[in-house]
Parts: sequence; C-alpha cells; structure tokens
Amino acid sequence: MKKIISLVLVCLLCISVVACSNGNDDNKKNEKMEKVTEAPAEDNKKDSTEKETEATKAEKETEAVAEEETDAAAEKETEAEKEAEDKDKKEDEEAKADSTEGAKLEGPYIITTCGQSPGAVQIGMAAKMAGTTADSDNTLTEENLDTETYKTLIVTTGTSMKGMGAAGTDVNKEIERCVAIVKKAQEAGMKVVGAHVEGMSRRMDNSDQASIDAIMELVDTILIVEASNEDDFFTKYAEENSKELIIAKDAIAIGDILK
Repeated sequence: MKKIISLVLVCLLCISVVACSNGNDDNKKNEKMEKVTEAPAEDNKKDSTEKETEATKAEKETEAVAEEETDAAAEKETEAEKEAEDKDKKEDEEAKADSTEGAKLEGPYIITTCGQSPGAVQIGMAAKMAGTTADSDNTLTEENLDTETYKTLIVTTGTSMKGMGAAGTDVNKEIERCVAIVKKAQEAGMKVVGAHVEGMSRRMDNSDQASIDAIMELVDTILIVEASNEDDFFTKYAEENSKELIIAKDAIAIGDILK
C-alpha cells in the first residue's frame, strides 16, 4: 500500500513539473509575441510621422508657390493700374494742350469781375502786356456797357469778401449786376467769356461757387488757368455742358490768347 501511495505521489510530482515547464514556455512565447507585436507598432508610428512630415513639407511648398504666384499677379495688376493711370494722365494732358493750342479771342476787351476780386485786373494787365486793347471795370453795369467799342466781354469769377465790403455790395448783388451785363452783351452780338484765373484760393466757399455757377451757365466759352482746375472741375463742367474750354498755364500766358 505504501508503495502505491509513493508511486502516486511521484506521478503527481512529475505532472506538476511538466505543467510548470509548459507554463514557462507559454509565458516566453507570449513575451516574444508581445515584442514582435510592439516592434511593428513602433515602426508604423515612425513611418506615419515621416509621412506627416513629408505631407507638411509638401503643403508648405505648395503654399509658398501659391504666395509667389499671388505676389506676381498682384505686381502685374499694380503695373497694369500704373500704366492705365499714366495713359489717362497723358490723355488728360494732351486734351488740355489741345484745348488751349490755337485758341484765340478777339478784342477789344472789356473785363469785369463777379465778386470784386483782382481777376479782372490781372487779365487786363496780361492783355496790355501782349499789346492788345483791354479795359477792366469792376463797376461796369448794363447801362454803361459800350457794345460798339468792345467785341468781347470777359467776366471773372471767384469772390473777395474784402473787395465786396469795400464796394458796399455782396455776392447776390454782384451776380445780379453781372448777369444783366452778360445778357445785354449777348443781345448786342458780343462774345462773352466766363473766366477763373486766381487759382483754388477763389474756389474756397459758397460765395465763390455761386459766382462761378451763375456766370459759367450763361457763357459759351470758359477761360481758366491751370491752378484753377487742379480737381478738373472746369474740364468736367465744360464737357457736361458743351462749353468751349480754354486753359492757360497762368494769368500772364492769357495774353497770348488775347492777342
């Protein structure tokens, strides 16, 4: 009996040893599998990172190319706009030159101002320097307008508050006086010219504009200097209202037009 029990115990011990051995083998296999599994995961992660880096690099290169193309397009557009502006400027200068070149008025001249500014005196001096007959009279009225002696009436616009104060008048009275003179001159067959020769300083307020609007509306010919037309107001006005426009470089240059 004791021999049988001893034999059974030996068998159990052998079974236990075999089981432990198998367990260790399984654990080693599992460890190997984990290592094998972990290695590809790390490799995949590395490959993924490299692909993302390459994709980011390609994206940045694409953006850089797009920016260069955008900058090039913007530069071309700017050049085209500049060329267009230069062309327009050249055409405007040519148009201004054409509007003055060969333009002539015929004297003798009688000149008055709508607003008591020095413009009439300036034109009178330019005319006399050019050797032509011209008289300026800022007190001229329809009653004393000599339609027999003079062929052309020139009315300058742009008001002087100081001048009107000294003359005891205002812009409304000045407009009334000059409109009456213009109508009488036209009825008598005289040529009537509206002028602005004192630059932008006589286009500063409502009184200046009132005298301009009242006179330029009635005349067929407008005489100005370049300094009075810095914003192209008279150019546009003449085009829109079918008026002849004569542009002189300055007040002295007007003498060549009045010869």
